[in-house]
Amino acid sequence: MGEKLLDEKYLENYLNKLGISFQIIKYEKPVMSARNAEEHTDGIVAKSIILICNNKPLLCFLLGKNMVDLDKIKKYFNCNEVRLAKAKEVKEITGYDIGSVPPVGLKQKIRTIVDKSIIELNDNQIIYCGGGSHYHLLRISKKDLLKIMEYEVYDIKV
Repeated sequence: MGEKLLDEKYLENYLNKLGISFQIIKYEKPVMSARNAEEHTDGIVAKSIILICNNKPLLCFLLGKNMVDLDKIKKYFNCNEVRLAKAKEVKEITGYDIGSVPPVGLKQKIRTIVDKSIIELNDNQIIYCGGGSHYHLLRISKKDLLKIMEYEVYDIKV
């Protein structure tokens, strides 16, 4: 029997318990890629990329327009092998479908790396990121998001 997927409702409940200000915005069409999401927002789009680094998951949170530099990841974390998680793995690790993964409210705790470029944004900058389903985005201020995340900061973009 397949495990129940997490979704935007789960994410909403998770965030409500933390008492921060956020919105989960529903779209008519899927907003799965960062480029896709940028067409629908008035803020900055960020994405959660799941990597497998020496068989351990690593969540990389970076601006939507950027790519993760796998060589930097290898160097920082002494990984022999780094690759993008497959869709099935993303679902198993995070509880969410690939393309909808939020940076918080995951099924399990995952080591999280936030790219330096996100840290450098203004605290009140609005960020749009995975909202738990292909039709939802989480809209939240950088300050509130980072307040509820456990993360390390590295320069991980190409």
